[in-house]
Amino acid sequence: MPFDRRAALAALFATGLPGCTSLGPSRLDRDQLDYTRAVADASKQQTLFNLVRLRFGDAPAFLSVNQLVSSYSLQRSGSASTNIFPSGAINTFFGLGGNVQLTDTPTFTLQPVAGDQFVESYLRPIAPDEVIPLIQGGIPADLLLWLIAQSIGTLQNTHPLARGHRGGSPGFRQTLADLRRLQEGGAMTVAMRGEKADRHAYLQFNTAERPELAQVQRELYARLGVAAAAQEVKVVYGTGTSPRAAPARRPEIPILTRALIGVMSAVAAEIEVPEAAVRSGRTKPTLREPGDPPPLLRVHSGPTPPENPYAAVRFAESWYWIDDTDFRSKLVFTVFELLKSIAESPQARNATVLTIPTR
Repeated sequence: MPFDRRAALAALFATGLPGCTSLGPSRLDRDQLDYTRAVADASKQQTLFNLVRLRFGDAPAFLSVNQLVSSYSLQRSGSASTNIFPSGAINTFFGLGGNVQLTDTPTFTLQPVAGDQFVESYLRPIAPDEVIPLIQGGIPADLLLWLIAQSIGTLQNTHPLARGHRGGSPGFRQTLADLRRLQEGGAMTVAMRGEKADRHAYLQFNTAERPELAQVQRELYARLGVAAAAQEVKVVYGTGTSPRAAPARRPEIPILTRALIGVMSAVAAEIEVPEAAVRSGRTKPTLREPGDPPPLLRVHSGPTPPENPYAAVRFAESWYWIDDTDFRSKLVFTVFELLKSIAESPQARNATVLTIPTR
């Protein structure tokens, strides 16, 4: 076979061409999304797992991803050789060789959330000024406050673990519904003022362009003991006094917030559990009475999860999951994940100031 020098040069050039390309941009485009999805899914699984553990009386345990490094090493080499004997084509030889090696070494740094970090993140109530801005970000006010508030003014939220008085104050649910209507109607906004430890959240009300909501605002103010002329209300941490006992108090709404472990306990108490687990004494039955509001977060249990759940974990001999078609439960779970991020942030670990009205 005759030797073609142009073909040999072209083959040699093609072997060295990959050395001019870069691996980084293509891997970044793919890995950023893949790792984001993996971290988000792992966080959901961990949260659901801890909710189920609490339902069975086990202590929760958290691991935080402090660092994630994925490094790549691409090594390429090529070689070419010829032996040319013009007098005889059969003695002419041409050879090409190449080698490509790709090494992927992902490294994860996981740290248990324990000690002071656990106390500050999960056992201290979250300050109202850390969570109220979520309302301005579009989080439904009723879902947020149903999770995080133990009381608003003198109105008490439900107590899922209590016996006899688990339903809370009759006006609490109506207060949440009114705040949701004002939020969706654009008649309630959130403003933040102050610096660091002196920062406070304010709810601003304006029904001038939505006169049909003016009556909702008046009823809300009367229920919480806020002066009717107030257009801006300061949100403070604490408990309230009866509106009739303090008719001229400052335009403030005291909110007694829960610690994150309290939020988890309230949600976990309503998780469905297999009857066999109740009969064996490993957990208690779900306490529900006629007229109780539906569970905030509906977690199902069974021997196997559905094909594509929103989140699913195995605990003991059963599976627990959130249905991907249950939008309300998914939204509540998302709010809970946001609260967890806030509670674990250094800014939220400052001591919460308790405000006690004196008149």
